[in-house]
Amino acid sequence: MLIITYNLVGYEQGARGQANWRVHSLRINYCKRERELNNARFGEGPCSPDPVSFHVYLIKVRQNLSRAYSIIIEMKVFLIFPAPEFIHQKFSTPTFSPPLGLLYIASSLREAGVEVRLTDQLGEKIPDEKLLKRVERYSPEVVGLSMMTWQATKAAKLAAMIKERLPETHIVFGGVHATLNVERMMSKYIQIDSTIEGEGELSMVELVRALEHGDCIQTVPGIYYRENGNVKRGAPRRLITDLDSLPLPAMDLVKTDWYGQVEGLRWPAVASMVTSRGCPFSCTFCCCNQFAGRKWRFRSPESVVDEIENLLAAGFKTIFFVDDCFTLNKKRILRISELIKKRRLEFSWLCEGRVDQIDYQTIRSMVTSGCTLIYLGLESANQRILDYYRKRITPQMGVQAVKTSRRAGMDIILGTFIIGAPGETMREVQNTIDFSLKLDIDFPQLNILGALPGTEIWDQLVSQQYIDPEVYWETGVHIPDVHPNSVKTDILERLISEGYERFIRRKKYLLKEILLTLKSRYRMKLFLRNVRHGGEILAYAKGELDVNEEKH
Repeated sequence: MLIITYNLVGYEQGARGQANWRVHSLRINYCKRERELNNARFGEGPCSPDPVSFHVYLIKVRQNLSRAYSIIIEMKVFLIFPAPEFIHQKFSTPTFSPPLGLLYIASSLREAGVEVRLTDQLGEKIPDEKLLKRVERYSPEVVGLSMMTWQATKAAKLAAMIKERLPETHIVFGGVHATLNVERMMSKYIQIDSTIEGEGELSMVELVRALEHGDCIQTVPGIYYRENGNVKRGAPRRLITDLDSLPLPAMDLVKTDWYGQVEGLRWPAVASMVTSRGCPFSCTFCCCNQFAGRKWRFRSPESVVDEIENLLAAGFKTIFFVDDCFTLNKKRILRISELIKKRRLEFSWLCEGRVDQIDYQTIRSMVTSGCTLIYLGLESANQRILDYYRKRITPQMGVQAVKTSRRAGMDIILGTFIIGAPGETMREVQNTIDFSLKLDIDFPQLNILGALPGTEIWDQLVSQQYIDPEVYWETGVHIPDVHPNSVKTDILERLISEGYERFIRRKKYLLKEILLTLKSRYRMKLFLRNVRHGGEILAYAKGELDVNEEKH
């Protein structure tokens, strides 16, 4: 293998006061023989280049070397999780946990021997210019950006600025939004060189290897690429079935104090984890099946608990299991809980659960192994709306799941609800909000139904001509903004704010929360941690919490 190393050291004061970097050394190592190259050997380059022009020159040197000797050039990769331009949606706290998908990509690249760096712009809260300078200093051959829909336009903007400064750098997009909108995105944004479809661990490694060897990337499964100005799709890649074979996420690339805020509360040092991928259900508002498939794939309990130990050693204190369907297999949950207790691991963990998969034995085992919070997908108080969402549950199942979770000793129960379905009446909306007040939950999460590419609801409304996909593919849209028979968004936002205030101002609720907190060491710690930030909780309830502050 051939390795090129170079150093940019010091700088000379130019005639006009600008800083000119100078090359200290440019060396290759091939078959354990080191030879020094001068600047002119494989192409002309400036003697005192600035970092950008030197990067372009170095790329040309590498390309010429690869062609001349049929050798491998090691590459550097920079991964970015972009912050959006502005978080417009009310009731949003998006920096709860690290960007798990990119951290899996980073660890897979490292295992393959690729040098990689990562910046979570959203978690770190750094401005664009600081991020761009960081990329320039690192001078990578490949830059990867992963995104959800609300980050998409910012990712395209960052990619354009990187391409302008480092024009020879290969820019690759990935993530849910990129997968579901790849052809539109690559047609609109010429700065994107390729896009990874679906799970990216294997495709990213193979893409980098192809670029290193100077091979055609068309041979890499699971990517979209450009050919003669057209966007082309490579061979499809099968879903990863052996999840235990993947290296653990590179959590050392992020800091624990960047994460932990949700629903206006601050949790201590939160990391995210997946113990399984995919979901066998087909809810009409979810794009999971399009991205991760309907086949449920799972990690062994031993692998899961090994990763927990690594996260605790890295300083994380809270772990959020972000599986699409965590509670699907009771036997597996019992085994994970058993191993956590057997290894005497002390930490708090959170998860999501379907209300039709809640039973006392399972929840009790979770509680005794450190589970302190569960999100329950209650969604609606109206059976007609639940059927429209194809949830395959009833409101009574939700009532029973909450009662069972409380009886099993769950510290905090959060209920998630969705309002604003096509044709949902004001009475049905109010019924769901009132339902949230009747349940023994600690707080409701009330969401306005949105349509995104990849969901069945999106396809329905496109076919009915309520949604113009060319207008909304990049942002998604609230259903009430396009459907004539839905309660309008501004009214729903007002009802949500009023519902939150009604919820937290009830005397009976406040008394119950005080008594539960006095009985629970975990709740008391959480209360003391948040008592200084009580205003943020109220601001969240009113939809006024500022989540757009940057660190400069």
